[in-house]
Amino acid sequence: MRVLLVAALALGVMTQGFADTEGAQTMADEAGRTIEVPWHIYRHYPADFAAGTAAARGFIGWQSEVRELDLAHTALVLMHLPDAGLTPDTQFGPDAQRPDVLGTVEWVPRTVDMIENRLPGLVQAARAAGLQVVHVQPNRNYQTGPCWERSVAEVGERPAADPEKLPDASLQAAHKREVFELAARPEGSPEHEWGMPAVLMPQGDDLVAGESWDLHRLMAKRGITHLVYCGWAINWCLWFSPGGMCDMGRKGYLCSAVRGGCVAIENKVSAETEGNLEYAMWKTAVMFGYVFHLDELTAGLAKAGGR
Repeated sequence: MRVLLVAALALGVMTQGFADTEGAQTMADEAGRTIEVPWHIYRHYPADFAAGTAAARGFIGWQSEVRELDLAHTALVLMHLPDAGLTPDTQFGPDAQRPDVLGTVEWVPRTVDMIENRLPGLVQAARAAGLQVVHVQPNRNYQTGPCWERSVAEVGERPAADPEKLPDASLQAAHKREVFELAARPEGSPEHEWGMPAVLMPQGDDLVAGESWDLHRLMAKRGITHLVYCGWAINWCLWFSPGGMCDMGRKGYLCSAVRGGCVAIENKVSAETEGNLEYAMWKTAVMFGYVFHLDELTAGLAKAGGR
């Protein structure tokens, strides 16, 4: 009996030892899912009291600090990536076949550059490093395939619609027509065929969400609290559309952006300097989160993916 008791105690110690080792290894693995990258911060202080209405000139402004980015609690959000300009029917220029579609979307040359030259390396590095990639996109081309089906099955039923809204939105529709008056579609112009590069479409462990409620459910289940946004347009959809920073910020998420991975909508005054993009980076940094630079974030993730 004494021998059996000693053996049982020894087995218990060994089992506890194995459990402790396994737990420690799990914690080590989680702890190892960090990278060090510069976090760009806008120091919105101190005011220059002697400057009167120009008191903001006293602000410290942009600074950066190298900090750890916890990959286990962070997601790379690809939001509303457009394929305009990537297909023959949406080629942007004086001979555009679809001026009815392209006439108000001055951003096409910049989104083409972002999609073809900037984002593929970042997204590939994110996947290799184990950073969760999530597509926020109501486009029907994303509502198919294993990533979509897995995401839909996971989030469950849609919440009830908000009843507290006007039954008639005709004033909004009239305003939109005045702002975005489009040319008539040319007779015989080609139908659009989706042209997003495969590397930026859902694959592997990627997730897909169309609105704020399903994005939240997907992120909360994984313990993700920091959303790093790329896409179009940072001063429009990425702030205000479902799944964007306004909604997710209200839910408690830290919402950051990638400089070089976002395009802004510009106007007649801001077009030459992309002034709206710069304003959007400032506003994101003071209102929602931090700013990461594309090359710095890509390099940090690539290093982690090569461990």
